[in-house]
Amino acid sequence: MIGRRRGDSKGQSLVEFAFIFPLITLLAFGFIDIGRAVFTWNTLTNATREAVRVAAVNQIDPVSGPWQCNANRPVEDINAPGWTFRGCAMQAGKTAGVAHGDVTVTYAPPPGVTLTCSGRLTVGCIATVTVVAHYVPITPVAGSLIGPITMTSTSSMPVERLFP
Repeated sequence: MIGRRRGDSKGQSLVEFAFIFPLITLLAFGFIDIGRAVFTWNTLTNATREAVRVAAVNQIDPVSGPWQCNANRPVEDINAPGWTFRGCAMQAGKTAGVAHGDVTVTYAPPPGVTLTCSGRLTVGCIATVTVVAHYVPITPVAGSLIGPITMTSTSSMPVERLFP
């Protein structure tokens, strides 16, 4: 109406804000969760790449730790290696919560090639590393609807040298 006074709509903007604020908050935290998920995925992928690179040149896999990743130090002792594929995966995936049990490695012949890769490895076998991480959203609604997400990354590379 043309003759409507300004004082008649007192509190209208407050009510509108009360309706919209939860939606804006949910969207903001949703974007934060998406960013965290992408960060976790990138960290996991990088950890897998680091680990497969080490597995291609150093096949030492100690049963128990410490699993280290001192790539600029040569492996001097087979019983206490300075760097292992588990150690490098754990170091690169620290922010994603990668533990030693989340890293697996397999060696297989390339497709169409008759190499023996079980038991005794040969150069040319394909090292495949798989790293798993568990992502939990921080938004209460997404956390209850989606729940924890298990992310898996796999990377392969041919074995370049045999050690030990």
